[in-house]
Amino acid sequence: MKRVLGALTAAMLTVSAWQASAQTLVLGLENVEYFPWQLPDGTGADIFLIETAARNLGYAVDFRPVPWRRCLNEAGSNAIDGCFSASFEVSRMDLGVYPMAGNRPDTSKALHADSYSLYVPKESDVRWTGSGFENLSGDIGAIYGYSIVTMLQNQGVGVFKADRLGQLFQLLLRDRLDGIAALTAHADHLIEQTPELNGRVRKVGPPLEEKHYYLLFSHGFAKNNPEVVSALYDEIKRVRKSPEYRENYEHIRRTHVEPHTLNYDPPGGL
Repeated sequence: MKRVLGALTAAMLTVSAWQASAQTLVLGLENVEYFPWQLPDGTGADIFLIETAARNLGYAVDFRPVPWRRCLNEAGSNAIDGCFSASFEVSRMDLGVYPMAGNRPDTSKALHADSYSLYVPKESDVRWTGSGFENLSGDIGAIYGYSIVTMLQNQGVGVFKADRLGQLFQLLLRDRLDGIAALTAHADHLIEQTPELNGRVRKVGPPLEEKHYYLLFSHGFAKNNPEVVSALYDEIKRVRKSPEYRENYEHIRRTHVEPHTLNYDPPGGL
């Protein structure tokens, strides 16, 4: 306990100079539901993690929900202090700063880990072998700006891009797509909670990709506030291991209910 309190005290001292001029961190996030990490009511496991880490260091967070491509672009232009939840791509290092360990991101300071999976109609024979697709003749659907799009294109797959996961599942049910590449936790939950999908869609293993997701700070903010960035990443790592975080995460998974329609358009969250 003494070591934890000592580390927290040291972290708070490192940000005191920054606090004197600015009490609020401005962060962008995607304006769609991203279960269980970001939810339309302003809660979510990533929201809790970032808010708690920030509060422990003595300041607030102004969350700005926007489309994902805009979120990345605003971080890249230093219009906001950072954005989340961003998987690691080398090209994104031009837009912002990840917590690094050598030449790779430090996964211990990630917000969360998740995977992408392939979803197909129940009777489909489309398969993902772990290295390639089989029996694929049409397009795979994916969300605009998500990193899985690059992976699919590198496989030579035609990709249909949309803004909402529900839109993609609608097209899948209408035989307009051969499959959907989606974040596993969110897609699984949507299928479980949506009668139109239950029994009509199945997940094809193994995962397409498994990734960690990060708070990406803008270059301008990181350059002007290196101690703040370091302290926040350290505190994110500590809070993510805490009983309070685990309790919040399990509560979301037990209690959150998706709207029972694919036409739902959340008001707005890699």
